[in-house]
Amino acid sequence: MSNSKGGRRRGSGTKRASSAARTTRVADLLEALNEIAPFSEAADWDNVGLLAGRADWPARSALLAIDLTDPVAREALSRKVDALIVYHPPIFKGIRSITPDAGGPTTLLPDLLAARVAIAAVHTALDAAVGGTNDILLDAFEPVRRYPLEPARYTERQYKLVVFVPPGEVEGLRGALSAAGAGVIGHYRECSYELAGRGTFRGDESTQPSVGRKQVLEHVDEIRLETVVPQPRLAAVVRALYATHSYEEPAYDLYPLLDLPGRGRVGMGRVGELKRPRRGEALLEQLADRVDLSRATVVGSLRRSFRSVTAAAGAFGVRAFRDPASLVLTGEFKHHDALDLLRRGVTAVHLGHYESERPLLDALRSRLRASVGGLRVSIARSDRSPFAPARA
Repeated sequence: MSNSKGGRRRGSGTKRASSAARTTRVADLLEALNEIAPFSEAADWDNVGLLAGRADWPARSALLAIDLTDPVAREALSRKVDALIVYHPPIFKGIRSITPDAGGPTTLLPDLLAARVAIAAVHTALDAAVGGTNDILLDAFEPVRRYPLEPARYTERQYKLVVFVPPGEVEGLRGALSAAGAGVIGHYRECSYELAGRGTFRGDESTQPSVGRKQVLEHVDEIRLETVVPQPRLAAVVRALYATHSYEEPAYDLYPLLDLPGRGRVGMGRVGELKRPRRGEALLEQLADRVDLSRATVVGSLRRSFRSVTAAAGAFGVRAFRDPASLVLTGEFKHHDALDLLRRGVTAVHLGHYESERPLLDALRSRLRASVGGLRVSIARSDRSPFAPARA
């Protein structure tokens, strides 16, 4: 089992050339998916990427679905597709065997693998991506500005190094730190910041200070030199600092940094600011062209105006829905969550879990067709919500 995380991103509209000399492989499909919805941006608890099969298998055709159920698996086998791309991971928790009795929504994992059908999932990677699950819902309203409800944050991938150095040594130290891997921001190198100040120190009897005398409080002009260091280069940069700095005990600090991927545009949930305030009833009419609203219910009032729409497909939870001026579109929430929303004055539309996610399949099909030349992509006819009306 492989999650195939990472990989360099290219524009999602880039065509991959296909010719008789080279058959499209599952690896090509995974590369395209990783460009559309980078697997590294999925939630830590999720399981996305290649879940079953081999990256070197042929991938001439793919079937898309929200869930890999027995009907969807049988459809994939009857159509003889090479790959199944599903939104929800059919292998989520650990399984001890691949048999009809294995955990998960389908009993046909052995049959799919025997037919060399690769299985991949996108789930929260597509939720977090720009242009992903929630942006597809917001497209109905043509918002003027969009941003994530909960921006993605990566910790301890980068550190800020702060070191204090005599003015005459700044250039040499910066060069040594940069050579060891510090000071890289995007496509720029040797990035740093300098601030002049005064430092003090008093060495004990055992010291051999390069400036001043032992056991005497010294005041020296110093430069505060700041630069960034990627986590894998920390040890090399600190070694370079000690090897280059003239002080017997150079003073330095390391601060873990938060990194917001995609310049703060990547994250869970999506807020779209409208051109002008719109009544909730009118907004739902616009949404009806893209989403099946036959089972939708609402908490709060649609008979008022909203400045923005918050899209949070699937089971997002309600803790982040706090703006009464934003109409919330989400997949599901519980009774007590609904009471909490009412108390906050938030209007939220309960679309249904499946219904809130279903529009992504059409968009994903179009993007895969544009990205992987010669790939035949279709949407499973047997894929549908597990819920049905109690009365016809």
